Amino acid sequence: IKLKYGNRSVNQPVIDLRTKKCYITPQNHGYAIDSSTLSNNWIPYFINANDYSNEGIIHEYLPYVGVQFHPEACGGPNDTSFLFDNFISNVLEIISERNISVVPTVPTITKYIRRNRRYKSLLPVGIRI
Repeated sequence: IKLKYGNRSVNQPVIDLRTKKCYITPQNHGYAIDSSTLSNNWIPYFINANDYSNEGIIHEYLPYVGVQFHPEACGGPNDTSFLFDNFISNVLEIISERNISVVPTVPTITKYIRRNRRYKSLLPVGIRI
């Protein structure tokens, strides 16, 4: 749906519907998902505390999640950086469950990312199936 004004600022409050915690996020979007149109097994994850628009969805049992705001927040609030930790945990869990051979640097990269909380890039991780 098109939002009347859009959410465009660095201090947009979003509420995690699972924990009921509020996080401060940077945003720049004019559209949102209409929560009433979500298909089976998808549920709202975050809502905007100002206009109650949908700010994120999560799958009920698969490791899929999507958010409207900028969780990396370089130079801004990093309240939602836990989303990257969750992503890394999901990837590592799938790798171990499926016995996928991984380039030896993956654990090193993961430890570095967690230790330094620098999320420059999570994608160039070599996975051989």
